[in-house]
Amino acid sequence: MKGDQALVIGGGIAGLLCANMLKDRFANVTVLERSNYVEPSDGAPAARPEVPQSHCLHMLMGAGAQAFDELVPGWRDVLIARGAVAYDAGADVAMRVASGWLPRVETGIILYGASRGLIESALLAVLREARNVTIQTVQRVIGLEVSRGGERLCGVRLQSTNGALQVLNNADVVVDASGAASRLPRWLARIYGEQHRIALTEIAPGRQYVSRWVRLAPDQAPDWQGLALAPTHGCAGMMMRAENDLWGVVLQTPKDVPLPTNVETFLALAAMLPATELYDVLKRAVPVTPPHLFGRTANRRRHYEQYSFWPDNLFAIGDSVCALDPYAGLGMTAAARGVQLLQGYLDQPDQNMTNTANRFQSQLAKHNQLPWMIATNDWTTAASQPGLADQINSLIRAAPFDPSLAIMLLELQHMLRTPETLTNEAVS
Repeated sequence: MKGDQALVIGGGIAGLLCANMLKDRFANVTVLERSNYVEPSDGAPAARPEVPQSHCLHMLMGAGAQAFDELVPGWRDVLIARGAVAYDAGADVAMRVASGWLPRVETGIILYGASRGLIESALLAVLREARNVTIQTVQRVIGLEVSRGGERLCGVRLQSTNGALQVLNNADVVVDASGAASRLPRWLARIYGEQHRIALTEIAPGRQYVSRWVRLAPDQAPDWQGLALAPTHGCAGMMMRAENDLWGVVLQTPKDVPLPTNVETFLALAAMLPATELYDVLKRAVPVTPPHLFGRTANRRRHYEQYSFWPDNLFAIGDSVCALDPYAGLGMTAAARGVQLLQGYLDQPDQNMTNTANRFQSQLAKHNQLPWMIATNDWTTAASQPGLADQINSLIRAAPFDPSLAIMLLELQHMLRTPETLTNEAVS
């Protein structure tokens, strides 16, 4: 045990993963979530109004699944028991890149397509078995409580939906996992002064999305479990199988293209994609939900590693630090890898935590560099090797014609391979 009390602000994917990790290291763990969770059903996946991405299909990459295994043993069994479908990222997914279709080859990279509600319910099921974890929903954190000298956090201030105020004190560790809408910069400014601002990097992809859930009868299902069409002139599409014979569909367009609002216009947009496979399947699908427009797609990084007043026992993880374009499908994976990193820092011999949080935020910034480069398609950062962008583009061009290169590309996409390992002569 590292202490008596750990507080987790936010009970989304990152917060639940973090609580599962903390429960073995603290006597008491409290998760503070601003909304109620939804229960899976046989119908359309329920969405949480306060969580915009809960309307969409969620996909866990290979590196994310490995991190889940370490953080929440048994989560796969619970997820599948609740209806999720496992499939191979190469053999079971039809993927078209700019230069053609990737060969359907076994990769050993297992995907789990599911609604967000199903994934959260699986994590909650494992977490609720722990007797030292308390999950408080409909609780909004409105500020931080700090020690007299300001070097540590004592706890947080809460406000429930009925307006009641509450202070939770005596926290040994506070984790901000409240997502892209995190108010942590505002809270820190109140304590340490508005003049000490958190630096922010933002890259807007210039794209927008529309998603919906459809259902296919078993005899109407295609010979793939997932379909991904790379962007062409800013338009792209994706369809993945999830629970209860449901399929999640996402269409991507440039910002200036009107998004569909009904079945007819949704199909019309699918017909504009560079390949007809998605449109052909959607024609025989039964819509389960109306189209849901999703406009917040910017990649954003808050540079907490540069903040000189960082409290010794505050840790920020997940989208509250690095929020990625959701179409890249890397949000859960980046969050899980961040929790893994935090686990390593908490398990260091230094028990007094001095400077541990500051060092963690610095290392997390480096840890987030790879998913950031993948999501932004920017391989020219100072941390990347010379010529890396050309090497990535060469790999994409060659992958449809070589199964081994296709596997290499998928391993890179799933963050199971770093760009520095792309030394294959065929890629060079």
